[in-house]
Order: sequence, then C-alpha cells, then structure tokens
Amino acid sequence: MELVLQPVCFEGIDWQSRAKLGMELRPTPLEWARERLPELKAAVTDVQWRDLLVIDAVEEGARLIDAARECDAVVALSTELLVVIETAQALNAVHVPVIIAGRENVPGPFFADVYGALKSDGRDVYLAINAADLQSQVTVLRAQKMLRNTRALVIGEGWPSFSQVGNPDSPRVVEEALGVEIVQRSIDDLRARWESADEDAAAEIARQWLENAAEVDDSARRDIEQCAKMYLAMDALIEETGSNAMTVNCRAWDLISCEEFGAFYSPCMGLTHLRWRGIPAACEADVCALMSMCVLNYVTGAPAFLGNIGQILPEREAVRIGGHAACTVDMEGEGGPLEGYHLRDYGGRGGVASYLPIEAGQPVTIARFDKHFRELSLAAGETNRTEQGFEVALGDVSDFMHRCLVGDHYIVAYGDHVEPISRLCERLGIDALIPASGGS
Repeated sequence: MELVLQPVCFEGIDWQSRAKLGMELRPTPLEWARERLPELKAAVTDVQWRDLLVIDAVEEGARLIDAARECDAVVALSTELLVVIETAQALNAVHVPVIIAGRENVPGPFFADVYGALKSDGRDVYLAINAADLQSQVTVLRAQKMLRNTRALVIGEGWPSFSQVGNPDSPRVVEEALGVEIVQRSIDDLRARWESADEDAAAEIARQWLENAAEVDDSARRDIEQCAKMYLAMDALIEETGSNAMTVNCRAWDLISCEEFGAFYSPCMGLTHLRWRGIPAACEADVCALMSMCVLNYVTGAPAFLGNIGQILPEREAVRIGGHAACTVDMEGEGGPLEGYHLRDYGGRGGVASYLPIEAGQPVTIARFDKHFRELSLAAGETNRTEQGFEVALGDVSDFMHRCLVGDHYIVAYGDHVEPISRLCERLGIDALIPASGGS
C-alpha cells in the first residue's frame, strides 16, 4: 500500500541584522529544501512524493492544510529563525502526521524548537534524524494505514474460539485498538464451500503441492485432494467477503471431519498456501495471532510463521516455537516458488501439513498481542538449527517468560524489526513488552 508524502519548506523573513548590513541569507530555506528533497527521494522510494510546497507568508498556511488532506504525512524540510512561530502554527493546523526532516543528522536548532513546541501540544509529530530514520517512520505509518485497511475474516463461532481463551471477547476490541474490520462466517459456510469446491481444481493444486515438496510421507497422500478443497473453500470465503486476512476455527472443523470422515481434512497446507500468496492466515480462530501476523507482515513485507510456545532452554537462553503445521514457505518473502517443504499428515489423524527445516544464525522477530490489545509481547533473537518450527535465542528467556509472555501462539518473521514495531505500538497506544537483551 502506497504512502503519500507532502514535502514543505517555510520561507519568509530574513535576519534583520543581516539585511541592515546588506547581507543575503545563503542558502535560503528554499535552497536548503531543493537540495535536501532529492536526497530523501533517493533514499525513500517506496512512497509517492508530491511536489514541494513553499509557504512564505502566514496567510498561506491554508494551502498546507488543503494539501495535507490528500496525503498521509507532511514532511517539513526547512525553516528559518524568524518564521519558526509561523512554521509551528502551520504544522499544528494539519490533520495528518508531521515528520520533520532537516539536513542529514543535523535537524537544526530551529526545527528542534518547532518539534518541541508541537510535541508539547500533543501533536502527531516525529523528528527524522536522517534518511534512514525517515524510511523507518514511513514503514510505521504504512503499517498503520494497512491495518486500517484490513478486513479480517474469522471462520467459526464464538468469542473467543473455544480453543483460544487468550483472545478478545468481541470484534469491537480489535476494531477499536487497531482499526481492523472483522467479518465472520460459520463453519457451516466453510463446509458448504468445501463440498462445492471444484474437484479438478483441487486435484491440480494437490498435484502441485506434491510435486513441489522436497519430501512426502505416504500419510500425506491419502487426503491431499480433500485438503486442497479446503484451501479452495477458505479462498472462496475470503473472496466473497472482500477480506485480506483470515483465521479459521480448525478445531471445530477437526471434530466434524474426524467424526464424519474418519480423518482430519486439515486446512494447514491451505494456510501455508495463503501466506505464500501474501494473505495473513492463522489457525484456531486465533484473532490475536492473526493481528500479530498482520503487524509483522506489514512491517517486514514478508510472510510470518505461527507456532506454539514450546520447550524453554535456559542453558541456551532460548525458547522453541513450533509444534504447529501452519508453517510458512518462503520466509524471506522474495516471491519464490512454493517448494522445498516436507509433507506429512497432521498429528497422526489424517490431512496434510507442511514442515520446513530452519537453519541456525537467522535473525528473527517474534510477537503476540494480549487479549485486550493493550500489550504486544515483542523480541528479537537468532535461530538455532531445527527440523521444524523455530528455536530462538532471545537473550533473557526468563524475563521473556515471566514478564512478557501473553499467550500461546507466537508469530515469527525473519529480521530484527523490534524498533519499527515498537514505534507502531506507540502510535497505537499499545505497550511493547520487550525482554532484556531481546531487541534492538
């Protein structure tokens, strides 16, 4: 999702003492802005930059207000001593976030004054120290915009899901905290789409899943076409509801499937396929996990893995996150093929699920919201070698477990993204729980 930025500079009154001596201010604020803007555009390319707006009189502040209505943030590039009051007044009047971006690593005393004033007034303002800092803030603002444009499909009945006590009691909690719209469909709706799914399309998907696997257990072959139909059923409900994220109460379907068909026609590989396509998808109607997955996906631009909190390894300051079949293929989000996984059944009761070995030394971020969306458990670490799921060395694992743990399913994404996610939490009014030595 593209972010639109409106750059602005503030011209105006020169130093009177210089004028009396016949001196000209060089460079002028406009010259500073024209020099700085190409540098920022070269560094921050994943946005739409609007033309530079020049405000050179108090009464022209209305032009900035009008321009701000059509953008996501205003980027202030330059000002001068004797116009700082007018600069602060103009920036205080816009109704979008303000980013102050002076020279590289030199915001300058004038902008420090303006920033301090706007911050004291409770204004939505951020001081970008340099171009990299601006890019980080752009990432945060885009993630927040993407949350506000998320429609999350929950397939199942009840709040919370009967297998997830640590989840919100109402969709309103999610909508108020994150701006995410929740839509709900029943397990009966899912079953109807599964029963009517195209058999030929399911057979083709099953064939691709088998051909692209690095290893296939015999146990995965029996039910793979029925599981491909489950993928088609979930995809149909996503399309029908106009959703761009989803979670399914697979435990409810598990009970029905095992009782009526003698096997669990699991959605696990379907969830993997959805994530590979860029659609956050969580199991067990775990709304907190789904929202955590959305945040990591929106900040990183890459898929994310969902796993259970497993064994604690104090001697390695690590925790295992896995034991789940909803693993993510192509964790680096490079748009590569859906391949290289190990297919087997789910928990010995049929269906099909994918698993991946994880190499050691990979930096990762883990996260999960609490049930009220007041806190986000957040940590960065490094992987140890595993055959499935993740073993993550977090630093102080005791601090993580005693102070920061907020639930069962945790989301894992490649890279250390604690800093931008912490900023996003601050914007949302959510506390980030970061263990000692567990973040950048």
